[in-house]
Amino acid sequence: MCLVGTSTGIGPLMAQPDINPEGNPDGKGLVPVMDALNALRPWSTAPKAPETILRDFCLSTLVLSARFDFRVVPNKTYYLYRAADGWRLSLISPSEWGKRCPGPFIAEATLATDMTWDMQLSSELGNDPALVDELSQHLQGFLARLSVAETLEDALPTYEACLPYQQRMMATALSSSLQTSLLLSGLAGQSGQVWLKHDGLRRLLSLASDN
Repeated sequence: MCLVGTSTGIGPLMAQPDINPEGNPDGKGLVPVMDALNALRPWSTAPKAPETILRDFCLSTLVLSARFDFRVVPNKTYYLYRAADGWRLSLISPSEWGKRCPGPFIAEATLATDMTWDMQLSSELGNDPALVDELSQHLQGFLARLSVAETLEDALPTYEACLPYQQRMMATALSSSLQTSLLLSGLAGQSGQVWLKHDGLRRLLSLASDN
């Protein structure tokens, strides 16, 4: 199971492999890959409260589990839908799609300059129990990932081999950003079990229940 294309949006921990000097499995040479990673380097990172780190991690993995094949840029709004084949991130708003909308609208998603994602959920989301259940499954997958991680850093999607190219690059950038925020916040090295007891996580669970 992988980060993308699953009901939870969260897969098992993936080990960081050695870099292949001849390129990567997508057929892209090493130089373009390194250029992409440099372009996605977080522009700014800052200390964050535990609740913010958990929220950024959880929401960002939801976006990165979506299907998209374009390069995303910071400070631009994208639109998350639940299509028939899973989550889908689009450049097109619901009003622009009209009747051709790929599925129920979930949220506006914006990439921050630190390579984490923020989301504004649709006000209509609570009227669709099936969608609420899908989001709950994602949250449960997130909790499962934390529960088996020795530290939060171990749970980060540093390398998810089965992700498409764009999502894989974004996941690496997200991991770099959150690792830096953990260090700056004095939260590095805490076990997954400790994070499961944070008040911020309980508030996330409460928010999910309210929806």
